[in-house]
Amino acid sequence: MIEREEIYMKHLSSFQLHITALTTSILGFVLAAFTFYQVLTLSSFVDALSTKADFAHFFGDNANEINEHIDLRIDAYIDRQKQENLDRKYDAYELAVEKTRTGNHIYGHEDARFTLVGYSDLECPYCKRFHSAPKKVVDSSSGLVNWQWKHLPLPFHNPVAVVEAQASECISNIAGNRAFWVYLQQVFEKTKGNGQGAGDLVSIAQSIGVDEDIFTDCVNGGKFRDKVAADIQQAKNLGINSTPVTFVVDNRTGQNTLLRGAQTPEAIVSTIRRMKKEADASLKNSR
Repeated sequence: MIEREEIYMKHLSSFQLHITALTTSILGFVLAAFTFYQVLTLSSFVDALSTKADFAHFFGDNANEINEHIDLRIDAYIDRQKQENLDRKYDAYELAVEKTRTGNHIYGHEDARFTLVGYSDLECPYCKRFHSAPKKVVDSSSGLVNWQWKHLPLPFHNPVAVVEAQASECISNIAGNRAFWVYLQQVFEKTKGNGQGAGDLVSIAQSIGVDEDIFTDCVNGGKFRDKVAADIQQAKNLGINSTPVTFVVDNRTGQNTLLRGAQTPEAIVSTIRRMKKEADASLKNSR
């Protein structure tokens, strides 16, 4: 029995020695790994400090050039954003040619069969609401319809309305027919309307790429006072004293239909279809 116990104790002692050795080995491995990790971390930290130091030194030696480059990149980005914004405004009126043959303000194909001759006031809230309607008709007409603008600043909206009308003529003279239509859109969008003040018309002109000084000189000089007055007199001769008013003109037959108020695109198209049908029937009967 004693011999068995001695043998057992010897085996146990040997097993404990193995466990101790294994534990020591594992602890040694872990310690070595942890030490290695600390070395790597310290090395990376030193490298980072070295990189930052190098960068600081480089930046200090080239600060002016770097700042100039950054400023140029920022300016280029701002200019690109401005140009993209400007392009979007003009793209919305891509159907307007830069210069019309007649000198009239035309949106759409100049030789379209039907013309929407609209008398409008840039301070008129109903005109503002209506402004998109004729454009939608022209845009969807595949060249059948165009739109002509006529000024009719109403007395109770003056002097603001007449100043805005003259300003739009300056835009047309300086930058062309398409810019005229873009400017009208911006005035409707950016000003309060209804005689509450023209706002900053110069800033609106600048926002569509028109030179501030040339525009200001034109408006202040009243260069197009007579032209706006001629539109007003024409409207009076036609018995028009409110806005918006639209004549739907068949350029083939000379017939026209008067539409008063802020008509819907559907109402305008319905009138055009009716006039075309009547004209086609008349032409057929005359043969």
